[in-house]
Amino acid sequence: MKPINPLLCHKYAYLIKRWRTLCKRAGLKMIKIADADGYPCFQITSPVLRSEGGIYFSAGIHGDEPGGVLGLLTWAEKNEGNLSSLPLLIFPCLSPWGLENNSRWDANGQDLNRLWDRCSPSPLLARIMQGLGTYTFSVSVCLHEDYEGQGTYLYAPGGKKEVRARADSVLGSVEKIVPRDPRKIIDGRKCARGLIFPRPTCPPQEGMPEALFLYHNCGGSNYTVETPSELDIRVRAKAHALMLQAALKNIR
Repeated sequence: MKPINPLLCHKYAYLIKRWRTLCKRAGLKMIKIADADGYPCFQITSPVLRSEGGIYFSAGIHGDEPGGVLGLLTWAEKNEGNLSSLPLLIFPCLSPWGLENNSRWDANGQDLNRLWDRCSPSPLLARIMQGLGTYTFSVSVCLHEDYEGQGTYLYAPGGKKEVRARADSVLGSVEKIVPRDPRKIIDGRKCARGLIFPRPTCPPQEGMPEALFLYHNCGGSNYTVETPSELDIRVRAKAHALMLQAALKNIR
């Protein structure tokens, strides 16, 4: 297996080609579910995915955050032999136009991570939201990056003791390569040792993000992980891959 070329992190066709190759080898199903801004968008599932107890991973809803896109692919390629036995639902890149253009927004100037409470979101999100109505998940992880980040941090809605413990172990899995973000306030929310536990009833004023939609509708442990965008993308991708693996170990 050839290493992922970090210089091609914004080349959607390159990333999708690698996913196609991996899915064929690993026995996963990769299907086109919609077109968005002139690009085909894909959903990946494993043969053991059922309506209950699934595992949801997504990346690239903000195109200027390629570390998560590469991290998800890195994790999948390293775990090729186990993928068909995991009940996976994967969205490898939710904003292809944004990725190609290094943009947080889609071609229409919309933040796709603030449309999950809309009656008429983008065609892609409408298709995904409709499909998610048939699933519950053991864990869902959304991969993000932050240009103001000073380390890794993590959102986990709710604040029960077991939620905090699991979230702490996910973030702790990368401390040796990326320290925790030391900030006490991030995006207006209290942060302690890189952990943010927002109230599920208080979405951002701009609109509901993907993770909160999953929390309310699909159950299970829910994490939004963030790496600092100014780090070497190879380090960021490795951090995302490690946090995905740690999230799987925390499934109850």
